[in-house]
Amino acid sequence: MSLKEIAEPIQQIAEAIAAVLKLEVTVVDENLERVAGTGEYRSLVGQFVPQGSAFDRVLATGEMAVVTQPRASEFCTQCSNRDGCVEAAHVCCPIQANGRVIGVIGLIAFDEEQRRRLLLERQCYLDFAARMSELIESKIQELETLRQLVRAGEQLRGIVESVHDGILAIDDSGRVICCNSAAERILQISRERLVGRHLGEVVPRAPLLEVLRTGKGFANREVMLETDGRTLHHITSATPIFQRGRLIGAVAVLKDIREVRQMVYEMTGDQPHWNFESIIGDSPALREVKEKAKRAAASNSTVLITGESGTGKELFARAIHAYSPRRNGPFIAINCGAVPETLLESELFGYEEGAFTGARRGGKPGKFELADGGTIFLDEVGDMSLRLQVKLLRVLEEGRIERVGGTRGVKLDVRVIAATHRDLEQMLARSEFREDLYYRLNVIPLHIPPLRERPEDIPLLLDHFVEKHSRMLGKVVRAVSQEARRILLSYPWPGNVRELENAVEYAVNMLTGDVITPSHLPDRLRHLPRHHRDEARIIPLQEMEKEAIRRGLEILGRSDRAKVELARRLGISRATIYRKIKKYGLG
Repeated sequence: MSLKEIAEPIQQIAEAIAAVLKLEVTVVDENLERVAGTGEYRSLVGQFVPQGSAFDRVLATGEMAVVTQPRASEFCTQCSNRDGCVEAAHVCCPIQANGRVIGVIGLIAFDEEQRRRLLLERQCYLDFAARMSELIESKIQELETLRQLVRAGEQLRGIVESVHDGILAIDDSGRVICCNSAAERILQISRERLVGRHLGEVVPRAPLLEVLRTGKGFANREVMLETDGRTLHHITSATPIFQRGRLIGAVAVLKDIREVRQMVYEMTGDQPHWNFESIIGDSPALREVKEKAKRAAASNSTVLITGESGTGKELFARAIHAYSPRRNGPFIAINCGAVPETLLESELFGYEEGAFTGARRGGKPGKFELADGGTIFLDEVGDMSLRLQVKLLRVLEEGRIERVGGTRGVKLDVRVIAATHRDLEQMLARSEFREDLYYRLNVIPLHIPPLRERPEDIPLLLDHFVEKHSRMLGKVVRAVSQEARRILLSYPWPGNVRELENAVEYAVNMLTGDVITPSHLPDRLRHLPRHHRDEARIIPLQEMEKEAIRRGLEILGRSDRAKVELARRLGISRATIYRKIKKYGLG
């Protein structure tokens, strides 16, 4: 730090000294530039004192100098203004900071009376000059401390501003003294509205004020507040601030509820990165479903996936999510048939504190809240009770949920994909499933064909599962014997892909060599009666007809002329080919 930076207070000190001592005062910095002066030197501030002068020598040596006979003194022999000097005597004292000489203060006598007093009380003036030098040094230290505080404040503000979580601090009266950009975003309130005002005026019932009343903090409390007609939903941790045992304020850390849900999902959720390429199979039936699912992924409409158990309904749901604009949001799955009805409501919609005996303090968000911004997969939705079907319908219609025991709705942005192995249309006829909910869920229907209707996918799945489980079990499988393949291809697979994988895992476990043979397969496959194997090879006429038309369209094209030619080759009328194309959804 240079003396020029505190020139104003130095000038005030110089004028005070001159008034008391009846001498003139000047102060120069380490470059010999005059930064303060009284009397004749007042007008010379900003100019440089002569090279080689006593001031120059004091800067070089760091020692005091007393000049009683200017021009004749040893201190003046090298002065460039020796012959033009008008001073009668002067005392020079170094000014130091951090062990370095950064300037000189001089007490100047211009007439004989001033010179006489200066010489008479030389030691007193030297001591006084030394004290004034220390005063200037203290001013420098004071300014340096202030600068350090300013820098520390700026650094602290920078740190607070860089934190992704919201930071909100109040003093002992509840007045907001600090608020970063993240807190503005989470609270949806500008910093100008917050800082300087009592927190309760802007955010009524803010839990941070509770810390001032109790002196006790809290961690990770879910907070839902109504303010300005909006619901603020976030996670808050708060800490009291004490100084010498006295409570002087409190600080809160705010986390956006969506970001917390996403973090929980990423850290604890089952997150395999499935996509449509992960769905093994190249049969026409499966390719058709994949293409339809890809088109469905682009929208927010609900999807209803039907198919037998083990066909891969959840795999399709995950692939749709991964292919959708919501891919970076959470994917939350729940099996509605695996959770008791008494618990399913709170699992889906969450509950408030005290909603029932054993309810967790602070409540708990449900699967719908955890899926906010992403996708929820309701597996086996056909097993849901009529009572819960009503509540699910309301969620789909209003886009908000209400926790068990709660009174406030929570607005959500969730895409719903449902799945079932049951025939919902038959359930509608028996009044076991609500018709209005069915049409809400069945906006985009997807039916996953069973494995027995796409036997050409079995070899691909077989090779995939053999490679997967041999790697997991640390075994080398060179091949699957022809007889084993024949058995696997002829089996009807009532458990579909899941059962096939189960059979392959069993075979790899039982393997002693490097070739899977019939002896390694589960008993139920090897001992299947012959007529069951023959039945597995029988393909329904409808499926054969659909496949023939699909292949014909691929070969001939989809123009009217091509469709007429296809009808001729299949031996059916023009009207019939158009009707069947529409029936099978091949248009």
